[in-house]
Amino acid sequence: MKKLFILISATLLVNSLSFATIRRVGFFGPAVNGVDYTNFQLAHDASTAGDTIMMMPGSRFASNTLSKRLVIIGPGYFLSQNTGLQANPLGMDSADSYLTISDAAASGSIFMSCTIGSGRLNAGNGVVVSGLNVTNISFIRCWFIGDELSDYGFRFSNNISNIIFQQCVFKNNAVSADGYAIGTNLSFLNCLFYNTPRENVYYYYFLNFTQDVGHSGLIQNCVFSGIVGSLVRLDLRGGSWAFNNNISNNFEILGTGINYQNNIGTGDQYPPGNGNLQNQTWANIFTLNGSQDGQYALTAGSPAIGAGIGGINCGIFGGTTPYRLSGIPSVPTIYSFTSPQGVTPTVNTVQINLSTRSNN
Repeated sequence: MKKLFILISATLLVNSLSFATIRRVGFFGPAVNGVDYTNFQLAHDASTAGDTIMMMPGSRFASNTLSKRLVIIGPGYFLSQNTGLQANPLGMDSADSYLTISDAAASGSIFMSCTIGSGRLNAGNGVVVSGLNVTNISFIRCWFIGDELSDYGFRFSNNISNIIFQQCVFKNNAVSADGYAIGTNLSFLNCLFYNTPRENVYYYYFLNFTQDVGHSGLIQNCVFSGIVGSLVRLDLRGGSWAFNNNISNNFEILGTGINYQNNIGTGDQYPPGNGNLQNQTWANIFTLNGSQDGQYALTAGSPAIGAGIGGINCGIFGGTTPYRLSGIPSVPTIYSFTSPQGVTPTVNTVQINLSTRSNN
């Protein structure tokens, strides 16, 4: 029955997408030649620009390379915490999941609902951009896992531009520029940043853009959740940033070229005026109940309600691109599946019941 479910699920997804050739990695059912591959690199190498690769539950990036424009779709994450979103609660495998974007030909690629990175100390960065002039990459509803010391969920060693992180989750050290690499027109929209405690680790860097002038971007409707006892930094020195409708605690920002508007902090992270609120209580802002991401829903009477630019809510569930629980992909998924148990069919058919939704 597990294989039957995966077969039906994959068929619905494949038939619903309008991209070019669709390939699958880690499919449980009978393999289809030219469609199914045992790992991402094989699927990538067989693809042409514009193709789609579906990362099935349990699959992963295994020190792979992206050098062409593709659409890559995973199943989401935290699925066992947010029940009723996927009938199969297994996400991608986060064990040593690494990917290098090695060529400008990968510009225009889209990642959706993928899990990247491992969180193991000194194991490596999740996504590394090493190619020259990489631009227009979108990460939508992805989970990036960095470690607590030196490895990041996303790191770039050459100049990048027009990179979008939308409705994503970042754990521990999140995004960093190496050396003299500069990121321009970067967007962080409705993203959650959180860290885990580790002994003798003092600073975490959710965003680490140092060294040179020239970095620029928009940080909007994000939540920066630093654990008490560790100091979390956003190092935005040498750049020009718009910082709007965000909520943070246990948090420090470095940088002078930042335009703050309508942010909420538990201390004096933000300057007074321009709609910024200081010295708010974390427990009065969020419900703090439920899943890793669901706990950041605004509680009744939260000071973040209507406190954003134009009267929208601050935080990840506000604005025009509100966060979706578990990073559920915006393609049809099966969220309920039942079949007879212990019944021997009298004919060569088995009745099943399933429910689907679009997740746009």
